[in-house]
Amino acid sequence: MRKTRFFGATAVAVAAGVVAVLGTATSASAAGSGDGTCVSTELCVYRLYDRHASDGYFDLGSPDKDFSNGNNNWFNHSGNINDAISSYTAGTGTSCDGYSLFWNKDMSGIQMDIPKGWGGNLAGAYANFNDEFSSYSKFGCP
Repeated sequence: MRKTRFFGATAVAVAAGVVAVLGTATSASAAGSGDGTCVSTELCVYRLYDRHASDGYFDLGSPDKDFSNGNNNWFNHSGNINDAISSYTAGTGTSCDGYSLFWNKDMSGIQMDIPKGWGGNLAGAYANFNDEFSSYSKFGCP
């Protein structure tokens, strides 16, 4: 599905800065993407604002080209994470610079780069990104 909204270069540039409330992921442990454990090497995404895990969360470790294709269902809530992310916590334990969420599947379209260690809501200046992401990868990896 192709989204037709346009937000301009300013929104993309601002998104790289991500002015949000800082947060940290839970302690590191050996875990895989989508296993229900948000570890320090993953981006943890939440269904609602303010990162309420009890209302739906999902841990992203490995790149995912299409949130709607596969087992990307919220923990603690029904439904799929595709076009349903409202807040996030970026782990600090990665050797990469951070995490990228993409507007479209196949890691294309508008993207939002989230530096490791950051967390917050897709609100305010980032409200246009709320409930819009369809794929994921890390950036700045050695």
